[in-house]
Amino acid sequence: MNKRIADSTPSHRDQWFVLLENQGVGRPTALHTIEVPGGLAQLTMGEPPGRISLEGVPASVLMFNLSPVQALRQTREGRSFVSHMLDGNMTLMPFGIPSQWSWNSTCDRLDVILSPNVLGDGDKLAVVDRFLFRDREMEAICHRLYQAVSLGGIPDRLHVESLVAQLAVLIGRRHSTASAVLRIPPSRGLTRNQARRVLDYIEFQLSSELTLGELARTVGLSLHHFARMFKRTVGMAPHQYVLARRLERAKGMLRPTGASLVEISLATGFASQSHFTSTFRRPVGPTPTEFQACGRKQPPLTTEPGN
Repeated sequence: MNKRIADSTPSHRDQWFVLLENQGVGRPTALHTIEVPGGLAQLTMGEPPGRISLEGVPASVLMFNLSPVQALRQTREGRSFVSHMLDGNMTLMPFGIPSQWSWNSTCDRLDVILSPNVLGDGDKLAVVDRFLFRDREMEAICHRLYQAVSLGGIPDRLHVESLVAQLAVLIGRRHSTASAVLRIPPSRGLTRNQARRVLDYIEFQLSSELTLGELARTVGLSLHHFARMFKRTVGMAPHQYVLARRLERAKGMLRPTGASLVEISLATGFASQSHFTSTFRRPVGPTPTEFQACGRKQPPLTTEPGN
């Protein structure tokens, strides 16, 4: 539901507000948009009833309903479909197809926009038109994506990118024109050289914003092959490993080094001190300031004479 995948997040959000205003639909109570390489996730909460027309866009759109019941009319290529969508129902629209949408009650939904090259392996994602369907595995991923997008503060983009890539893989296997011929991702893990290369790259770039595609390119793999092989080798997903390494580096810097929280935040890849503080506290318990204070209170080690 965007015109350019390459638009920045604020630009896409503003474009959507303009589209709603031009077509006489009120603003939603909340709209959260996160762009990642190859896709975009947009969470809409409390959008008033209305009707909109969309031009064909250069990306596929998965709409995941979050309303308890949503009466929805969809029209595409001369075909109309009216349904009462339940929480968890989905609709899938191929790229390049003009569409009309109308709903008669407040709408809560998650839109996932996927560019044709989202998989990063040279194959184009060409989805089939699905007016209404349910997929339990995709539903679970959408709920995790909803949680990631709706969290206050700055989202973990690597996590969001991983979830979008997982959705793209499932759509490619089950709901695309190539579903019957898609290659099955290898079940083996990374080689020792591949693992060392990507882990070294993560350590070197830990102060930067890393993407799944960037990590996959270091070992010459597509996104979904890399994510599966990395987890099989390391024991956790790439975004989980990167976060764990950021936190471990931060802990080391919080022990008496003289570095400020702002300096530590930037050195460990967090967007701001507040982002660092909230992310640190969730798995560790104390805030960075409290953790630092505990380290300063520990008495120095002493050696008894004669020992």
